[in-house]
Amino acid sequence: MRMNINNSKNPVIRILGACTMLLLACINSVSATSITLDEDEEYGDTRWGLIPYIFSTDSLGRAYGLGGFVSGIRQPQSNLTATAFTTDNDSWLLAASLGNFRFNGFDRWFFDIFALSAHYTDQRFYEGPGRNGGVPAGSNDSSEDDFITGISNDQHIEFTFNYPLAIGRARENPLTVYKTRNGLLISDPGGGTQWNPLSSGETKIGGRYFYRYRDLDEIEDEDLLSASTNGVMLWLDYDNTDFLPNASYGSRQKFTITRDFGWGDSSNAWTNLEFDASKYINLGTSKWFRQQVLALNFWTSSTPSWKLDKATGEVSHRPPPGFGSQLGGFDRMRAYPVSRFHDKSAVYYGAELRMIPQVNGLDKWPILKHLELDWWQVVAFAEAGRVAPKYNSDLFIKDLKWDVGLSFRVMAFRMPLRLDWAVSEEGHSVWAMYKQPFAR
Repeated sequence: MRMNINNSKNPVIRILGACTMLLLACINSVSATSITLDEDEEYGDTRWGLIPYIFSTDSLGRAYGLGGFVSGIRQPQSNLTATAFTTDNDSWLLAASLGNFRFNGFDRWFFDIFALSAHYTDQRFYEGPGRNGGVPAGSNDSSEDDFITGISNDQHIEFTFNYPLAIGRARENPLTVYKTRNGLLISDPGGGTQWNPLSSGETKIGGRYFYRYRDLDEIEDEDLLSASTNGVMLWLDYDNTDFLPNASYGSRQKFTITRDFGWGDSSNAWTNLEFDASKYINLGTSKWFRQQVLALNFWTSSTPSWKLDKATGEVSHRPPPGFGSQLGGFDRMRAYPVSRFHDKSAVYYGAELRMIPQVNGLDKWPILKHLELDWWQVVAFAEAGRVAPKYNSDLFIKDLKWDVGLSFRVMAFRMPLRLDWAVSEEGHSVWAMYKQPFAR
């Protein structure tokens, strides 16, 4: 679940306690071939949590929900998570995932299943020709006011696998077990001391079948908009960091190809290519901070199937919202709404200075003790990027959008959770999300 307010006059987000943070960790399937344990925990221990929550946003109103998780269910490395909420403007969401499941005889194969069904009464899409005959909505030079709103339904299903190759740290055991003390790694690092997939880090191939349907109704002077897509995503991922959930040194590279073949009720066929690279530099400790890290990220995307009819201006074989070359949202260009920018190609640059203070203190608060807060972290970040109708050298350096921001993060239940605030020339946004940026 993503929560965002993008309103230059009144950016407001209210979260009671830390309950909503747990929600964010509970409703999206994230493939992993590792687990993180505290130094006092044993591999195979079953843990669970059940927390009610309440939050408020401009588009949802006030929401009331329940989130929960069980780890070590049936298998030591597996986990089951679920959440549901309803709001006072008649929106609702149901979501669940089963992650890191293995079948007998397939020890190197890790499987995830994720399903989501939601109904929103005030959803925003940056689609259409643009107002007053301007550039298309969502393009790099488009107006922030070029959006349409209405009632939206969202149906989403994913089946995912990851297969660690028998090289590097996964040579003997495909499952990595990290041990931490106060949230920082004390077991052997996963990689980072050298760049060599044969001897350091983890290299895995992954795949995902996805299906997603979204629509938008009750738009003034417009017909119902709908988009359906289903296809396959494949990736090659080399994680050469010491500890990807909160890396302090090393690097990661990931290449992804996504293909919708146009089968079934798919709106159209399309293909997208992505490359993602991260670098982490350990800045050591100080009197005030027990960890200081500079995290850098580069991401680029292109849709070779994208076809523009110059006579009519219509585009075919393009990904629907939520896929393809897009910027804006909780991970890339955080001062902008989800899918604020989208086109045939995109580029993104990100930098974060992450600092964990020597003193925790939050673990002593009675209301927070059950969240097992190992540390809290302050982060300053800057981002730049753009979308474009062509993939050429201009994409990387000209007319870049930008934002800067601050973040407060905690390690709860062995997972980083964050509250990011970002500002740009179009206003500012607040996001609550799980996992560190650059680590998905």
